[in-house]
Amino acid sequence: MDIATLIGILGAFLLLIISIALGGSPLAFVNIPSLLIVIGGGFAASLSSYPLKELLNGVKAIGKAFKPGLPDPLEHIDFLVDVVNKARKNGILALESDIDSFYEKDQLFGDIMRMLIDGQDIEEIKSNAETALMKIDQDLSTEVSVWEALGELFPAFGMIGTLIGLIQMLQNLNDPSALGPGMAVAMITTLYGAVLANALCVPVSKKLKYYKDLSLLLKESYILTVEAINSGTNPNVLRGKLMSLLGVKAGEEM
Repeated sequence: MDIATLIGILGAFLLLIISIALGGSPLAFVNIPSLLIVIGGGFAASLSSYPLKELLNGVKAIGKAFKPGLPDPLEHIDFLVDVVNKARKNGILALESDIDSFYEKDQLFGDIMRMLIDGQDIEEIKSNAETALMKIDQDLSTEVSVWEALGELFPAFGMIGTLIGLIQMLQNLNDPSALGPGMAVAMITTLYGAVLANALCVPVSKKLKYYKDLSLLLKESYILTVEAINSGTNPNVLRGKLMSLLGVKAGEEM
């Protein structure tokens, strides 16, 4: 589990709860109708932007934000260079015994290595890999987009809920004693929207975008590796290309 993400999100909510508790009654900040307007309204509105399946997949993607980071770039590069070295010394067919480890590393890597070992044309392999990469990019981008949308919709429905509360409050102007509590309840909806957006949705969307960008770079590195094996590229040349692709500086320590 990625402790930093967990601490960040839980810490934000915990600090808010502590501040509220120190400032007065926490129950004054609990309003179920306001919560329904913000969360229910946000998800309902998002259904007009995404098919149900994509929306649910996007919401479930929150789990990726709490997973450990992707492979260390240097370890990843070393692994791929070792694969190229083995193919260069023993031939492509020698990689047949490692096919399971390729699939364990990544489904796409396993697929394109299988095609290479089976003798398929390199251009066909690259075409298939790039098509798969486009689909992966689309799926990961949708996950990011769902959380970005919720980060916009929750505050918007928070404001809508506040306007509803203000209208209800103004209908009771003949009772001045009810104005203060009524205003407080109206403002809670805006608070809910702002907290959910800035303490949850925005951080999750940014983490998923980081995950998406690095995932795509790692998958592009697999295509470079297959090209290097096919063309007999010097492993050190491949290492330089992979370091440049993944933003690893020369001489950087693990």
